[in-house]
Amino acid sequence: MVTKADFTADEWHLLVALPYAVSTAIIASAPNVMGVWSEVKATIEAPQALAPASGSVLAGLVNADAQPKQKELIQEEQHIWRKDMAGYRTKVVAECKSVANALSKVPAEEAVAYKKWVIAVGQKVAEASKEHGVAVSDPEKEALSEISAALGLT
Repeated sequence: MVTKADFTADEWHLLVALPYAVSTAIIASAPNVMGVWSEVKATIEAPQALAPASGSVLAGLVNADAQPKQKELIQEEQHIWRKDMAGYRTKVVAECKSVANALSKVPAEEAVAYKKWVIAVGQKVAEASKEHGVAVSDPEKEALSEISAALGLT
């Protein structure tokens, strides 16, 4: 059984923050002033809505830990993004690689389920607002692809 004790404190923080970091990276990849509220709403709602269907015990544990501090996690990611807009996506990709390494501690099917949950959260955020008349813009698709690759899903 997967538990929080399987990870270091730093690894756990990355696991908990990653859905919000990915969401912020997706929003930043194709900023849309008119759709920002929809995207932020998806950032708030998607992790909790998608965790049960993910089949991941870890996603459920991470989501339960994140919910009471969700506002702070989102604000932390937004603060980091504002400090380094140009380097933010690179930071998130590096965090995805770190998470993928940390997930080597759990059964492969659990690791894949967690990773797919994170990507599903990013996908929901990308779909929350149309850019140039499309549900998911090319920059958002590119960001999702890069994040997926960093997680080892492609």
